[in-house]
Amino acid sequence: MLKNLILLSSLIFSLSLQIHAKDQVQGVQAARSLDDFHQLLVEVMKAANGSEREQLLRPQVVDFFDVPRISRISLGRTWKKLTIEQQLSFVEGLSELIAVTYADRFRSYDGQRFSIDESEIVKKGVIIKTTIFKGDSELAKLHYYFRDGRVFNVVANGISDLSLRRAEYGSVIKEQGFDALLEQLRIKISETRASY
Repeated sequence: MLKNLILLSSLIFSLSLQIHAKDQVQGVQAARSLDDFHQLLVEVMKAANGSEREQLLRPQVVDFFDVPRISRISLGRTWKKLTIEQQLSFVEGLSELIAVTYADRFRSYDGQRFSIDESEIVKKGVIIKTTIFKGDSELAKLHYYFRDGRVFNVVANGISDLSLRRAEYGSVIKEQGFDALLEQLRIKISETRASY
């Protein structure tokens, strides 16, 4: 009996070490991915114009952000009611919106730098807390929520991008329907590009 108990205890200890090691690897991979994205943003800020910034961002947005997951969470129950074509149209539109939004927000370089302050292993992923600086001044705190190696939420100064999307998109769908939401995404993309 004691022998079985010792065997069980060492098995549990071994499993917990393996889980901890896997979590640590996920944390390191997420930090590397975020560091690469920050380097890209510095490059984007140094680009000549808005279309060049967007061109740099477009392929990276798809790799860095889990846009299908963001789409599913943002649309809630509506997601399951959509056809595959509608889901794909929404994911494509949201990917484009994310790219143009970053191209608009990171439009000029003036010594901005990013620091990774802390990472936290959570039940289903990793949260990496960062700060953007300009010189010695803090511009913003950004917390990136990773799951399965990609970002599905960004919290800027305590405000969750995913929560804002879910509230806004849910309201539009309830009042005007899904097609109206798609049209609003297209309009927002065009307006953002026009502001470059």
